Amino acid sequence: MNKRNIIYTGLLMLSLLTTPIHAADKSIEAVEGIANFDEGRASIVLQANTNQSMIGKSFRVYKLFNVNKSADDTSFHYTLNEAYASKIKELVSSKLNKNVEDQNVVDYMMSLNHDGNQSEYRKFIDLIQNAISTLDANVVHVTSCDAKGNITLDKLGYGFYLIDEVTDVTNTHGASSLTMVDTAIPTATLQLKSDYPSIIKKVHEDDNEVGWNDIGDFEINQIFQFKYETRVPDMSGYNGYFFQFEDEIDPALSYNESTIQVKVKDKILDKKEYSFSTTSKGFTITFNNLKSTYNIHKDDPIVLTYDAYINEKAARKTSNQGYENKVRLNFSNDPQSNSKGNTPWDTVVCYTYKVDGLKTNEKDVKLSGATFKLYRDQSLKDQVKVKKTVNGYVISDSQDVDIVSDSTGTFIINGLDQGTYYLKEIKAPDGYRLLNEAIEIQIKPTFVENRNNYTSNGEGLIKLEASSHSTTLNTSLSDASVALKVINQTGSKMPVTGSFGTLACVITGAGIMVYVCKKKKEE
Repeated sequence: MNKRNIIYTGLLMLSLLTTPIHAADKSIEAVEGIANFDEGRASIVLQANTNQSMIGKSFRVYKLFNVNKSADDTSFHYTLNEAYASKIKELVSSKLNKNVEDQNVVDYMMSLNHDGNQSEYRKFIDLIQNAISTLDANVVHVTSCDAKGNITLDKLGYGFYLIDEVTDVTNTHGASSLTMVDTAIPTATLQLKSDYPSIIKKVHEDDNEVGWNDIGDFEINQIFQFKYETRVPDMSGYNGYFFQFEDEIDPALSYNESTIQVKVKDKILDKKEYSFSTTSKGFTITFNNLKSTYNIHKDDPIVLTYDAYINEKAARKTSNQGYENKVRLNFSNDPQSNSKGNTPWDTVVCYTYKVDGLKTNEKDVKLSGATFKLYRDQSLKDQVKVKKTVNGYVISDSQDVDIVSDSTGTFIINGLDQGTYYLKEIKAPDGYRLLNEAIEIQIKPTFVENRNNYTSNGEGLIKLEASSHSTTLNTSLSDASVALKVINQTGSKMPVTGSFGTLACVITGAGIMVYVCKKKKEE
């Protein structure tokens, strides 16, 4: 193929520059892999990069040139799109040091696209992208892909298109995309090739077989796992490759450093191959040169896991906002310098719940001194240990004290998971009967339907319900609490000494004794 004609069939590269969204942009949803432009009969297929889903991504699509064809389809004439014409002409004019027309722009771009000068062509495409990034465009939002993970920009008008991925990745060196569709090739194909890594964080939810997702709820001090998922990036051209996990964790969450495990493909890496450092908000795990890791290859899966738990600080601020943990990657992004980029933060969230207890009698008099123990099972064998703090009773992995209602009749139990608990009264307030049966407390949260798309400060817990022996309990979503009122019945009083009833008993008893003695004497 003649190198001068390569521009007409498309130079397929992808821009990785962060680009703003504008109010006048036309938004188009890609559903089941189709984004309908409704402008013509051409199309561009965007093929997914290996192991990188396009779901959730967005692309700005600029039509730089219109293609006008002759009646017999043997000749084509290219005119700049008026929306971008002045900016592009300014660029070419500055390069050629003269005023230019549309054809001059095409000729100049063709002159850059030849053997040994691809870098100049790429730089020029980057200049175009930067020049028009503040102008309006069609923005494609990928809701779902086709069976192969691809999307098709369908019913396009014939022309040259610049396609720019909208991303939060910072400090990336770009490679803008320029492709063309015409009557000779009405369908063009663009292989997406992001030159930056991505990362996904998950938490393992042990309830209801949910497993790995973005949302979990747990007891305080219950051990669970966090996980990162990424892949070995393309490190070709780099002498050394900096690769760092940066983790930020809510103060109400704690992690166990000794449980950190990094696995590349099927191999668990020796801890000597990376370094661990604490930060003011969490920790980092750093590979100063990922390329030096033994037997590592592009696209090998990297999985990092570690144990964590919700700590006692959660009792200070139990809420439907939960406790977030997030991660991002910091990485080398330019073989010619020490420049580094970073991915957007990926966030997961954890919740715990509390019971606001109140002890009264049937006349609503608040009772102090009622003593309880909490269990996870109806047979009362799996006891929930608690400790007393300024915020009430908190689930403990070591201490074990009784739960006692205070002078106002209240008791607070912090750090509960979803599911069913049993509260057993082991000592009633003075003058009251002990409750024979344990009190059932059933906690039922409702989370957003898509538990794999949580964003920081977003929606997670959307509803909280609770019941006790089929009776609905009041709840507060804002502080993730359940209100429980425990009532002790007043005990029946014994007859008062000196009353008629007591005297009758004594007399009757004495008469019986006299009769018994007389009978024995007669015998």
